[in-house]
Amino acid sequence: MIKMDVVIEGKALLDSGLTSCCIGISDGRIAKIAKTISIADRRYDLSNLLLLPAGIDLHVHFREPGMTHKEDFNTGSMSAVVGGTTFVMDMPNTLPATRSLSDLKEKIETASGKCYADFGLAALLDSRTNAESLAGRATALKMYVGETTGGLGVRQEEISGLLGKAAAAKLPLMVHAEHTVPLPEIEETDLDGHDRHRSDGYEHMAAKAVCGNKPQEMRLHLLHVTTARVLKIARESGSTAEITPHHLLLDKSMKLGTWGKVNPPLRSKSTRLKLWEALASGLGDTVGSDHSPHTIAEKEEDFDAAPSGMPGAETRMPLMLQAVAERRLDIAQLSRYCCRRPAEIIGVPKGQLKEGFDADIIAVDLRTGAKISADKLHSKCGWSAFDGMRAIFPRAVFLRGEKVSEAGEIVGERAGRYFGGGGSG
Repeated sequence: MIKMDVVIEGKALLDSGLTSCCIGISDGRIAKIAKTISIADRRYDLSNLLLLPAGIDLHVHFREPGMTHKEDFNTGSMSAVVGGTTFVMDMPNTLPATRSLSDLKEKIETASGKCYADFGLAALLDSRTNAESLAGRATALKMYVGETTGGLGVRQEEISGLLGKAAAAKLPLMVHAEHTVPLPEIEETDLDGHDRHRSDGYEHMAAKAVCGNKPQEMRLHLLHVTTARVLKIARESGSTAEITPHHLLLDKSMKLGTWGKVNPPLRSKSTRLKLWEALASGLGDTVGSDHSPHTIAEKEEDFDAAPSGMPGAETRMPLMLQAVAERRLDIAQLSRYCCRRPAEIIGVPKGQLKEGFDADIIAVDLRTGAKISADKLHSKCGWSAFDGMRAIFPRAVFLRGEKVSEAGEIVGERAGRYFGGGGSG
């Protein structure tokens, strides 16, 4: 019998359903799943807990380089791991933007040795990008249709050509799809004004423009979709789509002020509830955090001056686990949206408890929900729009078989690896 490096015992979510078993781990990957595995260097008896694939978050802004007063790879990845996420994809709207191969190499070097989670990097796609040089190097490309933080939006007449560039590079393309048109008659003094200024009609227009020009063979992923209508556009075009916890759980009727200011905006309560219905019915592919931290001082500015964005890497999985406990989703749906589909979209061997996959595992107890307390979270920004909401945090988190978090604290090393084009670590 082959000796395993690590064995984790518990009730695991397998393809066949929840099964009491042992997961044998060798060289960081799942080597065997069986009723019993007797020989191992280390053993964790978690038989009273559920074992699930660790989360994969394809949408974070860790603000490095250039804005490390808000966040960095150390604190951002710490937040993700404590919340049960062991792979993150960082976005390119930093200072400077991550656009060229040299930018990408510098960012990989910066993040390596600082990340508690494995990570990928999206490079900016615009008229100045040499996408061919990034093939096999970047994990994905990112295109901004419409203006948002960083001022990197592309013009509508550029979309078709840029989609062709992404297809030729054979990299997944993540898209912020939100046409914006100046509307001086609308004052952005509150969440309702922000929503009317960046209405879901503009999101719909941008999604149609992008999905309607999509080359058949390319992997196109729409980010932070806020309406069921746009989810349908993505599905009909053969694209995939992300939904965020804040567009599921928060809406513009809540008294959040600048703390709820995000792009695309929080919508109405009825739109939010329809988004839940769409997610529960299978219309959608991933749940990503769009972790976009700003300092408390920045968010305390007047509404029109305050930046858009909120932290969410640490609360994404706990909030969705709470949704399972409340029977808004089942455990297989959570695994699909937060683990399996994100891994499949970018081609990394994660997101499922199967032999040959990375042993990224979380142990949870669905009976142990508690209120989120912003002062106990690990992001550098120090606040959360979800403060006071119930969530279920993992009891333990394993990255490639090594315990990296336990009871809400980091216990492992900064062992995160970069996964570039093709999903190689």
